[in-house]
Amino acid sequence: MYQTALLLVTGSLRVVSESIGHYLNSANKKVAKCLYVKIEPELCKPFSKSDSANIGRLSTLVPIVYCKASTICRNIDVRVLLTNALQAKLGNNKSLNFDVVFTNSNDDSNVNKYVELNFDNRNFDIVKLDNVDITLLENNLTSVSQYKVFKTVALGGTFDRLHNGHKVLLSEGALRATEKLIVGVSEVNMLKRKTLFELIEPVDKRISAVKNFLLEMDPSISYEVVPITDPFGPTIVEPDIDCIVVTTETKIGGEKVNIERQKKGMHELTMCVCDLVENTDHSSDEEEKLSSSTKRMHVLGTPFNNYLNPPSPDQPYHILLKGHPLSGKSFIANQFEALGMPVINCDKILNLILNKDPELRKYVIDKCPSDLNFTEGSSDIAKFIFICLKNKEVKIGFMKFVRDKIKSELQQVLNYHYKKGAPAVLINDSVLFEEELGIEIQENWATILPESEYIKNIKEHFNLSDEEATAVVESLPSNEQYVKMSNVVFCNKWSTDTTKKQVDKAWNYLASKL
Repeated sequence: MYQTALLLVTGSLRVVSESIGHYLNSANKKVAKCLYVKIEPELCKPFSKSDSANIGRLSTLVPIVYCKASTICRNIDVRVLLTNALQAKLGNNKSLNFDVVFTNSNDDSNVNKYVELNFDNRNFDIVKLDNVDITLLENNLTSVSQYKVFKTVALGGTFDRLHNGHKVLLSEGALRATEKLIVGVSEVNMLKRKTLFELIEPVDKRISAVKNFLLEMDPSISYEVVPITDPFGPTIVEPDIDCIVVTTETKIGGEKVNIERQKKGMHELTMCVCDLVENTDHSSDEEEKLSSSTKRMHVLGTPFNNYLNPPSPDQPYHILLKGHPLSGKSFIANQFEALGMPVINCDKILNLILNKDPELRKYVIDKCPSDLNFTEGSSDIAKFIFICLKNKEVKIGFMKFVRDKIKSELQQVLNYHYKKGAPAVLINDSVLFEEELGIEIQENWATILPESEYIKNIKEHFNLSDEEATAVVESLPSNEQYVKMSNVVFCNKWSTDTTKKQVDKAWNYLASKL
């Protein structure tokens, strides 16, 4: 198995478009990390961006490659190279290191010369791929006699967890630009409405990923990759931009850019529209296009931060599950319990303490409405927790009474599971707890929902007004805070099957760790 490889495909672009899936499949079986793809109709005459007809055909071929790669090469990073180090005019070229060259060319000597000359790489294996018999389809590649290129091109996006749809957009921008490509990367203030925006990578990390991809893909032009805090970015302040590349989904944004430029006396930008890449294997809860939202959904249930503490010798692995009330936390805890994992419910421990502590019960009865049920042996714990969320003074007073009792009861239950030989214990936290529980926690996990759904759930469950429900949610830690402190995150927004898949991922991760 090779870590990184170059797939060098020769032949006419029409033939390549029909055979690329076969070659990707062959390479995918032998590559673990990254596969660079370079398409050269003739090895002795490397592709040049000065040939507008060839650029136009390559512009049509690149989305085909990435679309095939999305289905065939699910677990490796595929990157279609548009130029090479030899053509880099600006000192942008990065040395591409790969362990092997997969090629359909029969001329090993020319392959060696081509790779050494164009990629400055002399330490690689050559693996010959079998050619495939194909039947050419009519109009397989769009005939482009006048593919328009521009001195300076701009485009924008979120570019979270760079995927093949992003790569198509960025490739089109690079093909259209003869000197400079400007890329605007959305800052966090523009992302609040996106699905699972709390999991979006920091803007610096996204900018770095875009720069790295561009410099590997086409080192022949310069790049300006900048954070943007509005939908326009540099496009309405830099008069020398000639073209904007958009998708069918963001075309209206390009039109708004031109309206703003007109207001400022700047020339309109030529708008080039790029098709979205289809997500051919999506669930009913996922988008039909390749999207960062879907990639963030796939992160749910998987670790993305390091665990907090190594477990003590011969002690169970302690996981603390946090989250808002009515966030699906109990449902997720129940799924782990069904898989055989011991679960400790901190609200039930509170309930137990209330039922056997007369002094504490008196405090609660004095502070709570008379319609709450606190008869001997019974307590309306859910409603009481809600009262504590609305009244911080009641909450603080209550926690003074129960803090040490909670720690003692919790430790007793943990000792029970320790004696039973449990390898891990999930502690379903109470929203009332804001401090350490007095035990070592190896990992924090969390459940989140969009704020609007929290508010809706609390409003309906406790029969509140919008204002009251909003105030309760705003008194709690934000989703961003939960994500920041957690190693694994769940979201119960979608179907039960989708949530169970998140649980299965976390269960498998835990099994591999223990």
